Amino acid sequence: MKINELAGRLDVTPRAIRFYEEKGLLHPRYADNGYRFYTEDDAWRLQTITAFREIGFGIEAIAKLLLYVDSGDRDTFRHYLELQRAVLFSRWVEWKQLLAALDRLIDRADGQKPLQLDDLFELADNIRQLKHVRSTWEDRWDYDGLAERFDRLSSQRMSPVGFMATADEYEQALAFTVQWIAPQPGETGLDVGTGTGVLAGRLQQEGAAMYAVEQSRQMLARCRGNYPDVQSKLGNFMALPFFEGEFHFIATHFAFHHLNEGQQRLALEEMNRVLRPQGRIVITGLMFEHAEAREVLMSRLEREGDRERLSELTSRYPADRSGLLEWFRSHGFITIQQQLNEWIHMVYAVRKH
Repeated sequence: MKINELAGRLDVTPRAIRFYEEKGLLHPRYADNGYRFYTEDDAWRLQTITAFREIGFGIEAIAKLLLYVDSGDRDTFRHYLELQRAVLFSRWVEWKQLLAALDRLIDRADGQKPLQLDDLFELADNIRQLKHVRSTWEDRWDYDGLAERFDRLSSQRMSPVGFMATADEYEQALAFTVQWIAPQPGETGLDVGTGTGVLAGRLQQEGAAMYAVEQSRQMLARCRGNYPDVQSKLGNFMALPFFEGEFHFIATHFAFHHLNEGQQRLALEEMNRVLRPQGRIVITGLMFEHAEAREVLMSRLEREGDRERLSELTSRYPADRSGLLEWFRSHGFITIQQQLNEWIHMVYAVRKH
């Protein structure tokens, strides 16, 4: 086919085809007279490019995906598709929040009081803060590198979370979560920050259809290998890759403390968004009863010269349990809590409606 034939067949412009060629996405053959010629393979490739463009992928992302297709690297191709899906979902969540903020501003404009430009400035500032909170998370703990060790320790009935909990305490937290959630056959559950899938696997054994979210590629690969029936997706707390009201229950196990205070609030909003009416949430991790309790423990560790535990605690973001409970209650949840040791707590919340 010549360029006009290909353009007409796939309903794209010759200009777009030339652009994709300039970016190295298409490689036509050239005749002696300089005319381009395209094969059926080129037509398939162009159709793939236009499909990716339609769903929002950029040129650089498409180039990577085509590279993985050409090399036959199925695993990386899937991972990169999932990565792009996670990015699109994050944007979708941001747009939903922006629309909600604009609706609030419109409601104020409809009121009897004079419109204040401060309202617009406040809206813009809130949007900037939300974007900053989402964009500043990073994996400072190298969970890709820790995946094999985490899986090995879990399989040997040893504690995979180091100083935070003994093997017995780790197992106790799993048992409490299963007991509190009490999954029923036919229910759908979500494990956020699943790691290698230990908690998701336990909940699945009780008859629930389980989904899992994990930001570490290597952790996710091991979760899929260990529990192939768990629907595992690449994603994170702050933009859960699901639509509203999909889950009867949500659990997170030793992952919530990898988010700072602002990110934890976003995570709570996201869990609430994807939870069904009368759904249940269990959060297990580093917490203190209140801010003063954290300072007391930090001071004690400094006096004792326990630098290792002090360093481990300061590298994470223990939640303020009192603030967490207040958030749940203000959003229509009934709560109970359990303390496993001086820094590991569990919070169970059930939505009233």
